[in-house]
Amino acid sequence: HQGLCRAERCRTDPAAQMSNPSRIASLWHGEEPLARVFWEYMIGWATVLNLIATGAALAVFAKDGPLWLGLLLHFAVVPLNIFLVVSVWRAAARESGSIFANTARIGSAVWFVIMIAI
Repeated sequence: HQGLCRAERCRTDPAAQMSNPSRIASLWHGEEPLARVFWEYMIGWATVLNLIATGAALAVFAKDGPLWLGLLLHFAVVPLNIFLVVSVWRAAARESGSIFANTARIGSAVWFVIMIAI
C-alpha cells in the first residue's frame, strides 16, 4: 500500500519513501520488514545523516562557532535515531522467532550509543 506516495519516484527513492506518512506510521508500528528497517533505514540512511550532522557540528567547533549551534547540529538527529530504534524493536517483536530479531535489538541499542558518541 503506497498511501499518499503514488508516484514512481516513491517506489524507487528511499527519501521519498521515508517522507510518506503511511510509511512512517508503518515503521512506527513495526509493520515494515525488520531487515529493511535495520539495514537500510538505520544502518544505511540514518548513519549517513548522523555522520553529516557530526561533520557539520565539528565544522562549527573548528571555526569557533557558538557552542549551542554545534550541539544543536550534533543532536538534531537524536529524534530520528530514537524513532528508528523503536521501529527496529517493534519489527523485531513481530519476528520474535528469528535469531536476527534479538541481534537487531542489541545492534540497534549499540548503534544508538555509537551515534550519540560520534
